[in-house]
Amino acid sequence: MDPKEIFELIVKADEALKYATEEKGAARTKQARDLLVRARDEARAIGNDGLVEQAERRLADLEDLPGKASG
Repeated sequence: MDPKEIFELIVKADEALKYATEEKGAARTKQARDLLVRARDEARAIGNDGLVEQAERRLADLEDLPGKASG
């Protein structure tokens, strides 16, 4: 996976949360977490520390969300 595709996973995760309704918040949080874990792992595989850092920062932010769904 190339850096652009990895960044797109991060954007998809952000959008999943941004457009989540109250009813689907937990499901969207899980979806975002899954996308971010994949993005982080793919970024590590290609040695892109910047993308690893972005994905990890967003994963940490998920932990601070109210009503978070644990992975």
